[in-house]
Order: sequence, then structure tokens, then C-alpha cells
Amino acid sequence: MSYLSPNRRAFTLIELLVVIAIIAILAAILFPVFAQAKRAAKQTVTISNLKQNVLAGVMYANDSDDTCFLSWQDGNWDDPIGGSYAVQKLYPYTKSIDIVWDAAGGIPTIVGGRTMPSTGYWGDWETEQTLSWNNNGLMYGSDAVTGLPIPRTYTGTEQTSALMQLISVFDPVSNTNGGGFAFDGTQGSCYSTNNSPNQYDSGDATTVGIGRAATNWHAGGFASGFMDGHAAIKKGMQFQTADCGAQTYQWWASNSSVGNYTPNNAWSTFYLSDTMIHYWGTWWDATK
Repeated sequence: MSYLSPNRRAFTLIELLVVIAIIAILAAILFPVFAQAKRAAKQTVTISNLKQNVLAGVMYANDSDDTCFLSWQDGNWDDPIGGSYAVQKLYPYTKSIDIVWDAAGGIPTIVGGRTMPSTGYWGDWETEQTLSWNNNGLMYGSDAVTGLPIPRTYTGTEQTSALMQLISVFDPVSNTNGGGFAFDGTQGSCYSTNNSPNQYDSGDATTVGIGRAATNWHAGGFASGFMDGHAAIKKGMQFQTADCGAQTYQWWASNSSVGNYTPNNAWSTFYLSDTMIHYWGTWWDATK
């Protein structure tokens, strides 16, 4: 015959609540650790994607007389038939169309799919990438006769390990994970802290949310791919102010537009420093 021992008793309500409280405390301690581990894993994937893309750029240059591919490749600038963007131009080297997005944001759903015709133009989905090419880091100036941009050469660049060619971006205006295939490095070096959609670095075609990507996805660091083929998270590479639009316009209007590249406000002092100018690149100097 089986029976319950008179010395055996069940949990009391207080004991059960204590166990639940302990589990809750442990969960509260561990969940942030899991979140950090998840973010670190995504960051590792992003760095790998950056590296594969910039190495593809190096291989392209090896096959193209040492020159970078043009970051703006639409229409007559590159392909008179229909144009092509970086993801298409570098596909023979990357063999992937899934490495042009930051893993923190994931790959967005492209309306109509991501078609890959064997010839001609692949489609506007190529402009949605969140790993965006640095316009200043791939080209400089323009040809005096044609007015077209002049691609950089690798041997003619002073600090290939310092010049960022590819960076993570985020589109804060439409609140999507979309970005842009290229951006203007001068504008990217300035970040408006007032969240105005009309300020620099806030989602238009040339300022595709570099500061937002750093803040939202990489703890303030800039996921960067460099001209020599390495990739890293860099910090402190952007000037933050509430009036980036005003400061950049002031400098362009009074200095840059007339070829006088000297600082005249806080932002241009920052941008024109040696460290910053070799990171963001310039369009007026083939070596920086």
C-alpha cells in the first residue's frame, strides 16, 4: 500500500513566489547579455559583408588599370545602355546580392523581387542597400571635357588604410531599413542632432542616415570598409551639431564653391583636419 509520508509537504505560496522572483531576477540579468551577444553577432556579419565588398572593389581595380569603379554608375556615366550600380558592377567578384545590407537591419523585402537580368539594368532595388559607397572615396573632381567624374587610382591614394569607401547607412525618414548605393562623404561627416528631416544625414539621396545607423545599430560606431580591403567599427568620425545644414551650406557657399578649402566654422574645421579628410575623402584632391 502506498501513502503520502506525513513529513512530506508542498511548496507554500511564499516559497513559490520567491522562486519566481529569483527566476525573474536571473532573466533580467541575462536578457541584456543575450541582446549584446545578438548585436555582436550581427556586427560580425556586417563587418564580413563590408570586407567582401571592399575586397571586390580591390579586385575590380586590379582588372581595371588600378582604378576604382565609379560610385555613380547610372546612364551615360558608365553604361550607355541602361546603367548599373555597385551591386551589379561588383557581382562578378562577390557572387552575391545579399552582402550589401547591414545585418542589423536585415535584408528588406523588395517589391517585385530582386530580378537579375543577364544583360542591362538590374533595377532600382540596387539603390536600397544599407552598405553605401563613399562617393568621395571612389572618385574625385570631374573631367574638364566631358564633365564626368574621374575615378581614383589605388596607387595614387596616400592612405588607403584610412580612406573609408563603404559605410553602414539607415533611412530615418521612411522608417525602413533602406539606404542608398552611394553618398556624399562631405555631408556624411556632419550629423544633425535635432532630428530634422531636412537636415544633413537625415535620409535624402546624398545623406542616407549614417549617424542614425551608427546610433541605432552600432553603439555610436561607424561600420566602415576601407580602401585597402579591411573593415572595422570606427568611432569619433562625425561632427554632431543641431545646424549641420547651415554650417555645410555656409562653407560650400563661401569657400568650397570658389575652390578655397579652408575652414570657416566648427564643422569645416573638423572636416578639414588630416584624420577626418583621409577618412571621408575629398573630391578636389586625387590623393585624399
